[in-house]
Amino acid sequence: MEKIFEEIRTERNKQDQKWGQQNHPILNPDLKSASAQCSWHALPEEDYARTLVDRGVKEGTLTFMNILVEEISEAASCRDAVELRKELIQSTAVLVAMIESLERNGR
Repeated sequence: MEKIFEEIRTERNKQDQKWGQQNHPILNPDLKSASAQCSWHALPEEDYARTLVDRGVKEGTLTFMNILVEEISEAASCRDAVELRKELIQSTAVLVAMIESLERNGR
C-alpha cells in the first residue's frame, strides 16, 4: 500500500505543479437535491448504484467499478462536509483496493 500512496503523492505533486492549488467546488452549489447532483455529474442515483452492487453480489457479477460508482454516487448525494469527507475516503479506499488487485493479479 505504501508504494501506491507514494505514487499518489507524486501524482498530486505533479498536479499542483501544473495547475497550482485548486479549490473547485466539490459539488455543484446550485443543485440542492441529491438526485440533481447525481444527474448533473452523470452518475446513477445512490439507491440505484446500491441496487447494482446488490445485484452484482447476488448474480456473481460484482465489479470494483460497481463499488466505486456506488461510493461516488453516495458522495454526490452528501449534504454536509463531514459525510462528504467520509464518502470520499471510502471512494479512495476502493480505488486503492482496485490498484492492489491489479498488482496481485499481474495486470
